[in-house]
Amino acid sequence: MQFSRSFTKKLNEQLAKVDLFHSQWLIVYYLNQYGCSTLVEISNYLDVEKPTVTRTVNRLEERKLIEQIPGKDKRERRIQLTESGERTYQEAKKVVEEFELQLMSGLAEEDRETTLRTLLFLKEKLK
Repeated sequence: MQFSRSFTKKLNEQLAKVDLFHSQWLIVYYLNQYGCSTLVEISNYLDVEKPTVTRTVNRLEERKLIEQIPGKDKRERRIQLTESGERTYQEAKKVVEEFELQLMSGLAEEDRETTLRTLLFLKEKLK
């Protein structure tokens, strides 16, 4: 838990350069990777409650980084990145990659691979 909190805090400090928070970055990242999505799809992917996603999405929408698009079902709220959101994604991606490189610097490649395998293993066990 301490690592997770420290990681998020430091990442938020870096993401401030592009005016994003970690929670917003996760949604922007998801939309870039998977395209137009529903709030339920995003909340399932992130394993967080839908109201939490809704609040974050509303903030991103206020900033014109995402937009709603009509779905087949009027009750379904589908969203996608705007052009501004795509640009923000590209800027944030560079910030995140640089942060991760700094964090992992000094760690041998073999240890990086072991860490990644371990994290993926633990993630699967949590499901």
